[in-house]
Amino acid sequence: MYPKYKYGVEGDTPSFLYLMPNGLNDPLVPNQVSWGGYFEWGISPDDSTFAYNNHKGKAKQICNNYASYFYSATFNNFAARMDWASEGKGNRNPIIALNGNVGIDLVHIEKKVEETIVLDASKSLDPENDPLAFKWWVMSAAGTYSGKVAIENKNLDKILIDLPSDSAGKTIHIICEVTDKGMPSLTSYRRIIITPK
Repeated sequence: MYPKYKYGVEGDTPSFLYLMPNGLNDPLVPNQVSWGGYFEWGISPDDSTFAYNNHKGKAKQICNNYASYFYSATFNNFAARMDWASEGKGNRNPIIALNGNVGIDLVHIEKKVEETIVLDASKSLDPENDPLAFKWWVMSAAGTYSGKVAIENKNLDKILIDLPSDSAGKTIHIICEVTDKGMPSLTSYRRIIITPK
């Protein structure tokens, strides 16, 4: 039974989703986009204090765009959790192995500009042995490099990235997104932060 409220309203979902351990972000870095949205340091809605927020401007637009993008994944994750709570069993998230590293930790890579980086998630697996679909993409809102980073064959389990010649000293955030074919389908992530030098 959900208690009837008299004065309170709900609004904690973004805060909770930002803390979800799914490999998408570091909760201590608010301007990394996650299921909970995107935040920038600035004036708060009270117009007198400063904090990480997204109540207006570019931050709000970026946040809304990603909230729409991640909606299916967050909804399915909640549905799977309800299965587990109700029946003690259900679909589980894929486990991503990135270049041999299994887990959800963010991956940091430093390479010289114009070098090629190999990102290999082919050893990833699903606890229920469901087929996996792969998607690699650049999260430009989180990185500091504003140029184009090409990802060919972005739906394969292994990709190559050529670091642009003008990217030295910047950061490029690549997301490895792996979705299973279970019921409901669940998605796991690994964030790769590349710092060309």
